[in-house]
Amino acid sequence: MPVSTLKMRVHKYIPDRLYGFVVDDRGQEVFFHLGTFDPDPGTGFSLPTACSVCPPEGCTWAEAPPPPILGELVEVEVDLGLQRGDGRAPRANRVRRMTQPTTLQGEVETFDPMRGYGFILGKDGVSYHLHKSEVLDGKMPFASQLVSFFAGVRKGRPRACHIKVCR
Repeated sequence: MPVSTLKMRVHKYIPDRLYGFVVDDRGQEVFFHLGTFDPDPGTGFSLPTACSVCPPEGCTWAEAPPPPILGELVEVEVDLGLQRGDGRAPRANRVRRMTQPTTLQGEVETFDPMRGYGFILGKDGVSYHLHKSEVLDGKMPFASQLVSFFAGVRKGRPRACHIKVCR
């Protein structure tokens, strides 16, 4: 079977393991490794690599474009004929970002360090779910702290992805 090019959404990404899954509208899941992810949407504009709040020195965002963001639309090249007999999802040959990720600043509304989650009120007025697995550099936030993040979606709800604690 020839390689198919599909429009899918990032469903799950595990930063520590450098892999994730994309899913289409029918629920078809495809596995991808970060090595197959092309972060350049190829539209002639540059990706955000630093926030406007912090100095770029030592900023994780200044080192590389953001990894996959939950809920973002991507173009996936996959050979669906190579289904694994063990029931695992087929592996993507290439995953390409289609649009520039949206960066936001916000203030941490709540964060429970014992449970590892809370909420960020973005400058756009939306409350984003915050999970400790999305916080960069191991620096956990506290209430009223300023953060920068990429707006994502998980299970139909706003999710803060790749969160950088600013101050």
